[in-house]
Amino acid sequence: MVRFHPDARFLTDYAAGSLPVSQALCVATHLHYCPGCRLRVGELTELGAELFMQQQPAAAVDGPSFEKLLTRIATRPAMGTPQAGATSDSKVSSLPRTLHKLAGANLEKVKWNKVGSKFRYARLNVGDRARETSLLDIKAGGSVPHHRHQGDEITVLLKGSFSDQEGKYVVGDFIVRTKGETHRPVASQDQDCLCLAALDAPIVMSNWLVRLGLRLLNRQKAA
Repeated sequence: MVRFHPDARFLTDYAAGSLPVSQALCVATHLHYCPGCRLRVGELTELGAELFMQQQPAAAVDGPSFEKLLTRIATRPAMGTPQAGATSDSKVSSLPRTLHKLAGANLEKVKWNKVGSKFRYARLNVGDRARETSLLDIKAGGSVPHHRHQGDEITVLLKGSFSDQEGKYVVGDFIVRTKGETHRPVASQDQDCLCLAALDAPIVMSNWLVRLGLRLLNRQKAA
């Protein structure tokens, strides 16, 4: 059962369409797993439509085209609602549809960057240059190296579970880490862990050897 959810600000901004693309993707992905938040977003969308209607001149509100617009808003499913359909790869088809096009037809064909033997990440191009959006893959029993955040990070758990000093997280959880926080996510021993993450500033690895390895990796990619 999902235990960690976006706060009211995230849900309100998502319903209003004012979140940055990477953060909106994280909220939409969480909505795939959480019917309670889907319902809340639907309510916020309806409320926004009502407020908009109250601010319009009477002549504009009474038009049949506007009534059709309200009907579409009221009857459409909330973004992130699970939908039927599968891709050629069960690993991808089990993910929210919000990620199907970004991840491609086969997760093993995604361009992964390895950091040690049990952790790898793949950057996703979502059109948000101000933030970094990635898939994080932690093998069973593995961990993300201990690191410090220089900005905010949103993580949505897609498969498996992981824990850090703050607790344990399961599929669908929406986890926010803020500037200055440090942690070391560790996957459960019995299952690989897959996450979606959005960063608005780079993280700083605590171990200098890991920092050196990442610098070398970045140089190789740039060459």
